[in-house]
Amino acid sequence: MKKILILITFSLILSPIKAESILYERDSYCYAQKDETALYMDVYKRVDTIQSSPCMLFLFGGGFTVGNRRDQRYIEYFEHLLSEGIVVVAIDYRLGMVGIENEPWRYPDALEYSIKIGVEDLFDAVNYLQTHAELLNIDKEKIMVSGSSAGAIIALESDYILRNKCGNYENRPQDNFKFAGVISFSGGLYCFCENWETCSRCAPTLLFHGGKDRVVTPYSIVMFDEGFFGSTALIELFKKSDSDYYYCFYPDLGHEVSYQSMNQEQDLISEFLHQYILDN
Repeated sequence: MKKILILITFSLILSPIKAESILYERDSYCYAQKDETALYMDVYKRVDTIQSSPCMLFLFGGGFTVGNRRDQRYIEYFEHLLSEGIVVVAIDYRLGMVGIENEPWRYPDALEYSIKIGVEDLFDAVNYLQTHAELLNIDKEKIMVSGSSAGAIIALESDYILRNKCGNYENRPQDNFKFAGVISFSGGLYCFCENWETCSRCAPTLLFHGGKDRVVTPYSIVMFDEGFFGSTALIELFKKSDSDYYYCFYPDLGHEVSYQSMNQEQDLISEFLHQYILDN
């Protein structure tokens, strides 16, 4: 059954509910080598994982200038996913806007390049997981992607590219691979406007965004023949393509939603995961 939910929330609960303590292990792997840059992934698994499990790829935020896969703000989110029986894979990706400190939207060429190499790196990570799925106890049919801020942009962009078979990516995952689901914390989609009206059905997607976000707008910015479409604008895309989505919108909050909501809205995250991925 298709379920569409637009949830209007005015504030985040300041005291998060801790997930039940679980035992897990973290192993690191080099999944790609880009010139002199080695890209690593951290694989978090419950110690009692003995069979293939759903997998959540995660990309950190930082405006394509900073950030790392072990940012402590994300650990509680990882632990919640682990409590749901999901293998969590947090990855490095190349930062294409290092040196640009303010208002990256003023540099569309650099932004487009940063998203492109981020998508390339995510595709390399997917290919690595598919090749080593048995070793890592991963169900190849239930690989999801999630991200915060810049990482959420890469996640949404990658699903759009895979579903619409667009973009020139030699390392595109094979066998008609598609993400089983997407969770975006303050993300958006950067694309050519001419492609906007003809989008294919997207993966089931859970979106979080603040109405006063001045870092990643929840609305749309159109520049000549290209545009950036934040979470609120994406809802129209999902409607046109008959895609399944949840949207959690905080009209009075800003970019703090990109990391606070992943810990404060654990029940909603679990509901989404069970609705579209875990129970199917």
